[in-house]
Amino acid sequence: MLKGATTIPMFRVVVLLAVCLPAMSQPRNESLDELFGQFYEDYLRENPERATSVGRTDHDTRWRDWSSEARRDWADRVKQHLADLGEFDPRSLNVQDQISATLLRRQLENELEGMPYQAYLLRLNQLFGLHTTVMLTLREMPARSEADFRNMLARMWALPDYVEQNIAVLREAIREGIVQPRLVVDLVVGQLAAQSEPQADDSALLARFRQIPVTVPEIRRREILSEAERAYRDAFQPSWRELERFLAEEYAPHARSSLAVTGLLSGDSIYEFFVAHHTTLPLTADEIHAIGRREVARIDKEMEAIAREAGFDGNAEAYERHLRTAPEYLFSSKEAMLSYHRDLALRVSPELPRFFRSLPRHPFGIRAIPPDREAASASNYNAPAVDGTRPGWFNLKAYRPERESRFDKPALVLHETNPGHHLQIASQLELDGLPEFRKIYKSTAYVEGWALYAETLGRELGIYDDLASRFGALESERFRARRLVVDTGLHTMGWTRQQAIDYLGEESEVDRYIAWPGQALAYKIGQLKILELKAAACDAYGAAFDVRDFHDAVLKNGPLPLEMLEEQVGEYIARAPSAGSGSCPGTASD
Repeated sequence: MLKGATTIPMFRVVVLLAVCLPAMSQPRNESLDELFGQFYEDYLRENPERATSVGRTDHDTRWRDWSSEARRDWADRVKQHLADLGEFDPRSLNVQDQISATLLRRQLENELEGMPYQAYLLRLNQLFGLHTTVMLTLREMPARSEADFRNMLARMWALPDYVEQNIAVLREAIREGIVQPRLVVDLVVGQLAAQSEPQADDSALLARFRQIPVTVPEIRRREILSEAERAYRDAFQPSWRELERFLAEEYAPHARSSLAVTGLLSGDSIYEFFVAHHTTLPLTADEIHAIGRREVARIDKEMEAIAREAGFDGNAEAYERHLRTAPEYLFSSKEAMLSYHRDLALRVSPELPRFFRSLPRHPFGIRAIPPDREAASASNYNAPAVDGTRPGWFNLKAYRPERESRFDKPALVLHETNPGHHLQIASQLELDGLPEFRKIYKSTAYVEGWALYAETLGRELGIYDDLASRFGALESERFRARRLVVDTGLHTMGWTRQQAIDYLGEESEVDRYIAWPGQALAYKIGQLKILELKAAACDAYGAAFDVRDFHDAVLKNGPLPLEMLEEQVGEYIARAPSAGSGSCPGTASD
């Protein structure tokens, strides 16, 4: 066990090998493979924006159909996929087919249970809502050929129908009483106004149309740019202004007064769904809140020790104020902030082979979040295209860089790039022999838990090379622990927004948890489980422990719900020599 660490329930650390061994000799089931392929293609047709994000261009002319008929049809198809999956006896499948079948069943059941929340609540969201999806998708679309730009134009011209369908969905939400609070409405209205305000000549949305490759004939480039400007004026701006009007005039009067999703008629069950979906463990809100409190207390002590070493007499608050305000730690410009993060990522790269036996081929870049949404957004990561035609992207929140300090940025780079999100997600895309749907399968607790775990490797990677960066890494971890307290506090304990801001210190983050219940719980819960599994592996292997083998055990199947991750890593732990010393020689291999 990691000294002083909070634990969460260890449900099944070591898998019962007698159950799995008979299936290991079974060949791949071709009929099941066909079902996996059918679901994957069906899913991409239903979610053309997701198809774009993974590099599939065959759906690039349209948006998802949000009409009531289309949603009913998708529900029927999900039910049929579930019925087809039920025809297979798990005992007749090999291990990987068992894992794949279990994951597909979870995804299908989650689709059915979460449909009303996805449509009614999460469609209206200042982070990843119906409007930001458009901006991100147009940004992710390929821009190499005339056909690519024609696809972008088709999507721009399709925006009036897309917005009309979403307005109809939000009117349903009003009738069903499943609505967001006024705070979220106001944030989205402000974003819509900022996005539609510029004239075509100044719009960032059309920037790519001004950079059409010279391989496209000049006359075609002029035609495409001219049509893009017409589409912006005649489709995008009217649609965005109509959506803004609808939200301000029709939706806002019905927005819920309570910040807590539990303030809705069926709010308790809605929050329970989000908690289970994002943590993948049977934890109650009270249990999660208590875990957060314990982790904050533990991390506070470690931060006080560093503050004492830094000459601040153990006063962590005073040391943090110094780090956040001292001129030598602040950025002079957005470009300086970007350069700093890029340099940190370059420093990490040569150290990775000491921790991982294989590294992904997909590259990544670091760019700033666009100005129209940087204030309300958090730094985030976009996956590369499966076929390598688009790199992964760390989207950095470089808003007001002169107020941003360097001290906590090394941890952020590790989280978003290598060995965090980029290494894990790009490795997932490159897994051999697995159904395609598993290459894009998501488990929030696994994905975000891995990225937060990656931050703990900073000292061995040589990135936390001073007291400030070590303190910053702890501040980052404490921030995720406080999320457990704030999210549950807001949604189940009657916390006010100001109470949450006072505890967390980040206004836009609090607004994120209000708009997106439960998602912020995934980070710390996932990290704690991975650390607990690592401690169990250390105990089992002792001096023979090699962190590369542990990382391989965690990564080799792609994202898994945490209970399934315990089972799979349990197999690796069960192979340890019976005479393990119970102590590790260190986490980096020699």
